[in-house]
Order: sequence, then C-alpha cells, then structure tokens
Amino acid sequence: MMRFTSYFDEAATWAEDLVNTRNIIRDVEKMADVADLGRFLIDHGLRIDGVPSTADLDRARRLRPILRRVFETDDEAAAVEILNGVIADHHGVPHYVRHDGLPWHLHVCTDDHAAVDQYAANAAMGLLAVITSTGLNRLHTCGGNRCAEVFVDISRNQSRRYCSPLICGNRAHAAAHRARRKSVQPSK
Repeated sequence: MMRFTSYFDEAATWAEDLVNTRNIIRDVEKMADVADLGRFLIDHGLRIDGVPSTADLDRARRLRPILRRVFETDDEAAAVEILNGVIADHHGVPHYVRHDGLPWHLHVCTDDHAAVDQYAANAAMGLLAVITSTGLNRLHTCGGNRCAEVFVDISRNQSRRYCSPLICGNRAHAAAHRARRKSVQPSK
C-alpha cells in the first residue's frame, strides 16, 4: 500500500468517501439526511455534539462536486487551487499539535470548528498530500460501465482501474469474456 504522509494517509481517502455518497450515474443519494451525515462523520473519527444540522448536510453535499473536479482534472495547478480554496472556505488553520502519545503532527482545523469544516479541510489536505507526493496520477474515476465512483489508487504499481475490483472489475472482466466468446462463435 502506498503511504503518502504519516498523518494524511487516512485523510487521503476522505474526499473519495464523501464524493461517493452520491452516485451521479444512478442518481442514488447515500447521505439522505442529517442522521446519515452524523454517522458518516463519526465513522471517520470526528467528534460531533448531537445531530448535524440541515445546513451542515447542505454544506457537505455542496462540497462533493467541488472535490469530484479534483479527481476528474488532469491539471495539477487547478487541482491544488481547488483544494486550497476548500481549506480556506472551511476555515482551515494548519497548526502542529501533540496529543494522545503521538509525536508533533499537523492538524488542519481546531476541534472547535464545525465537524463538516474539519472533514472538508482534512479531506482537502489529504488530497494535497497525494498530489504533492505522487502527482494527480493516483486520483481516478472508476473505469466500470455505468459507474462514476472516484478513488485514490493506493496500489504500489498504480494499476487500479476500478473503484472495486470485486464489483466493477469483475463486471468488466465478465463483459470482456462474453464479448470474446461471442466473437469466436460461428454464425448460424
């Protein structure tokens, strides 16, 4: 598995996780309400007080197409500009801290920022770590038929083409196999 930086390895996939809460091909919303957002934030290790607001949900949903553009662009400078904007828009204040027995490390937001702001700034910082350490070539949109999920390719040889080798990858391989069999069968 590729390591980008010690602190942002996990955050590198946060943008992927958020963007993929909305399937743009099948028009499926996976973050339907504030309870879903609350679970999503908690599952990513953020501490929240109570249930997020409708405004928080709207802000998280508005962030998805912005982050998707980073996965879809081939312009590194544009991607960095987008991500710097996300950090600024979500009140990122990069600073070093030491806690829980960990050495000094970078935090992007303070704990008193809204959970959506913390998530957004960390997701942006995670993608910036990927881009600045390996370039845009690790950020992809799935090559599967009828899939537009995004992903960070953490494979050693950067060979991943599908969001899920077990789902989209297997579907693509099965379709290719059927096409090959069809092309070699004699006509009736």
